[in-house]
Formats: sequence, C-alpha cells, structure tokens
Amino acid sequence: MLEMCQTLVGEHGDLRVQSHINEGRDEIRKVAETFPWARDYAGVYDRFGLTGTRAVLAHNVHPTDGELERLAATGTSIAHCPASNAALGSGIFPMRRHIDTGVRVALGTDVGGGTGLGMMKEGLQAYLMQRVIADGVMLDPARLLYLSTLAGAEALGLAHDVGSLCPGKAADFVYLKPPAGSVLEGVLQHASRPEDVLAALFTLGGDESVREVRVEGSVVHHA
Repeated sequence: MLEMCQTLVGEHGDLRVQSHINEGRDEIRKVAETFPWARDYAGVYDRFGLTGTRAVLAHNVHPTDGELERLAATGTSIAHCPASNAALGSGIFPMRRHIDTGVRVALGTDVGGGTGLGMMKEGLQAYLMQRVIADGVMLDPARLLYLSTLAGAEALGLAHDVGSLCPGKAADFVYLKPPAGSVLEGVLQHASRPEDVLAALFTLGGDESVREVRVEGSVVHHA
C-alpha cells in the first residue's frame, strides 16, 4: 500500500498525503514491529516519499527529537487533534516542541477517535490540554482562530486561495449567531474587545450557533 501511495504521489504532482503518526504507544510499537528497518515512525513515511510539503500527518503526540527535526526540514505539517488524543487516552500534544523545532501545526478534527467535527470545540480542547501540560503553549483567542483557519490552509498548500478574509481569496466563511437567551448571547452583549468575542465563541459556541455557511460566496447551509 505504501509503495502504491509513493507511485501515485510521484505521478500526480497535485496529490496530498494524509495519515497518522505517533498517536499512541501501542501504535508506535506496532509500526516498529512491522517495519524493523525504520529508525522511527516518521522513517517509514520518509522511505516511501510520503513526507514533505504535500503531507499532513495527524497527532504526533510522542515524537522523537529526530523526527521533529526531519518533519521541519521536509516541511511536513502536523494536524493537532486534541479531542481524539484525550478520548483515546493517547497523551497531550507537545506543541511547544513542535513550534520550537519549526514544525508547521494546524488544528484538526479526528471524527473516528474524537468527539465531532466542530472546530470551536476542538480549539477549546486544545486550549485546555495546553494549560495542563508542563511546557504548554498559551493559546490566546487569536492563535486559536489562526490554528482553526489559516494554519490549516497553509498545511494544505491552499493559503493563497482560502484561510483568511483577504481580497482575492474565496469567500469561505461561517456566520455565527448564538440562540436568543443563551449564555453565549449574554456574554457577547457585554464583550468590548474582539479578543473577548473570540474567546467566548471558542468557550461557549457550538453547532447551535452556526446560522450560515458559505463556500466561494454561495450559501451551502442555512439555519
């Protein structure tokens, strides 16, 4: 299967690679048993040409220093899926080590092991987990917004088309308005700064607040 993926990537320059890496200890042991010639988990993907700027690998909760250095050098991105890490008891993502090494990180959802597809809930989970790890990164509202939007576009090589509200980019956005009488509505009515609004949305927002979704300006969902 890995050889077939290598062939497809080599034949089609616009293909992207997505897989998992270093999420759980048992998984890491199984990979080592299956590929005894590989120096580590990332070494398997290296061998088959599946790292690089077109690759996004989920989790990476238990990386070695060498793996982080190679992921940074190849431009491989990591999708941080904190709800999955918590639900499966995999551990806490070492975001500080990734940032310090220069590995690109974006926020993602893992519906198979996580608790849904909502990025606001995933952002809150990331914030909480970084608060309890010894060398955690302080994820302020602006950084949570970046990890949920532009960082993902950068990881996919699409930052020139999507990921932020800038001239020339696709009008992809979600319109949020909390239900009348909700706690979130009350908090937003008293928010005086943009960062307070963002903090409230990540802390208290959910599917019930999604009123409209647009893709390239066209409404694809309306509540």
